[in-house]
Amino acid sequence: MKPAGNLQTLTEELFSIRNQYGAAFLLRKKTLLEEILRQPFKNKKALEALSDTLLFLMAYPDDKQIHLLATKTLAKLESEAITHENLQTQLYNSGIAGSTICAEFGFEIVKWLRATYGKNVSLESITAPDGQILYILSAMMPHIESEILQDENSTWKEWLKQNTRKGDDLLDTLINIFDNNTTRPEVKDELWNALGIYITVNHVPHLQLPERITSIHYHDSLIKKVTLEKRPDEKPVKVKLTQAEAEKIIECGRMVLLRYIREIDPVSFSDPSLLSYYKLSHGVSIALYGMRNERRHPIDSYMGYVAFKNGLPVAYAGSWVLFDSARIGLNIFAPYRGGESLYIFEQILKLHKQAYRLHRFTADPYQIGKNNSDGIKSGAFWVYYKLGFRPMREDLQQLAEAEAQKILQQKGYRSSSSVLKKLADSRLELTVGKRGHVRFDANDLSVKYMQLVNEKYSGNRAAAQQHSLHRLLKLLKWEKLKINANLEYVLSNWSVILMANENTWRSDKAFIALLKKIVLLKAAGSEEEYIFELQRSRKLRAMVEELFR
Repeated sequence: MKPAGNLQTLTEELFSIRNQYGAAFLLRKKTLLEEILRQPFKNKKALEALSDTLLFLMAYPDDKQIHLLATKTLAKLESEAITHENLQTQLYNSGIAGSTICAEFGFEIVKWLRATYGKNVSLESITAPDGQILYILSAMMPHIESEILQDENSTWKEWLKQNTRKGDDLLDTLINIFDNNTTRPEVKDELWNALGIYITVNHVPHLQLPERITSIHYHDSLIKKVTLEKRPDEKPVKVKLTQAEAEKIIECGRMVLLRYIREIDPVSFSDPSLLSYYKLSHGVSIALYGMRNERRHPIDSYMGYVAFKNGLPVAYAGSWVLFDSARIGLNIFAPYRGGESLYIFEQILKLHKQAYRLHRFTADPYQIGKNNSDGIKSGAFWVYYKLGFRPMREDLQQLAEAEAQKILQQKGYRSSSSVLKKLADSRLELTVGKRGHVRFDANDLSVKYMQLVNEKYSGNRAAAQQHSLHRLLKLLKWEKLKINANLEYVLSNWSVILMANENTWRSDKAFIALLKKIVLLKAAGSEEEYIFELQRSRKLRAMVEELFR
């Protein structure tokens, strides 16, 4: 057996050829994997690199044997991490399968983690000052109980211990207190976050999709050229999922984000019934996540996605859909960079266009590097540019074109970080399909909302919303007392926008009926149908567009 230090050398070589194909590379990959399997797994730096390399080989395998060897080696790594305490310590917060993660997570995710993984999830610490903890718990408890804390008859620690049910622990008690409170979910989230609760998750599992809903694709090369035109081999198939399969896709999405200590709302707040899953070619599949009614944005539709390659979650982000336009992002997980990132993003855009009937995409500056060092280092701007996205600022369009010419004409040329930072100072835009798409997003509408409040109500937001909501309910012939919290939330956010053009629709019975349908869909119906009804309503779109003129 070769010495333990050899693991790093073997891994470095395997990493260097992970995305190269052909008979010679295939043979060398097999030899290296077989040799790595015989090595002791002790070196933290080598194991982190090895985990990333194995995941890449499972996503982009040359053949069945490479896939099996990479899977077997990853299983050994996970087993070693679980069974050796010293390795657990070394790999702490690395995200490697079998290791331990400790971080702050949102209330809903902590609640789900505890229900799913039981005692492998535990309370590590509460870092907020005692006074702050006291105030938050008092606000979350029934008033009659909160008197105990407010009169200092008991410390919060004593109170929690006294009210912990048999078989539960402090984490269970905290979850129960928050779960039983009827405060709006977003307020509850902020109060939970303000407690500074750190959660430990032991033995983080390696997850991938069930074989029935995915297929393994073997590679003799990687797709580097991209096109938004339809490819001959493209046949996206929407898969009818069982409850268990939908739950597994949601679990995969949540846990891969947890491994990188991240969360996004649509994945955190989704349910199996709100999930759509599509199989595409070359081992790619994409899950689209919708949010529960009480978690939805009131005007645009915040949808999430996770892209899978050979059943492994390789990329994620969200899209904010309004009429036929969507803000969208792309985040490729680090182990899978150097693969088919452009092709995967191409498939994501095409699926979004098809599923939500879109004709325009925009990307926020953060996605391409504004206040985001990872976006600058990875050259994210060029991923978007190659797919047809262009800066919305004319001066940066010209800079991008000049840089693109240099890349074509000067071998080895790379845009400097200073240039990439300049290019990241503008939103990017891509138009697809028919002309006449909307030219605004929800963030543009947010600015317009602020202007309306300032112009019509001297900046008094409470007065603007109260007056507009009252007028809107009267036109819709709804009584405030008879509408639920979700519907009132949607109407409150739409009211200032709608009442800015009240005279154009107040006598239009057909439009009023359609408006009722639209807001009811947003509050309690299908998010996709809400999107489509917005697209069908030419009058509503024209009213909103008029605000921007």
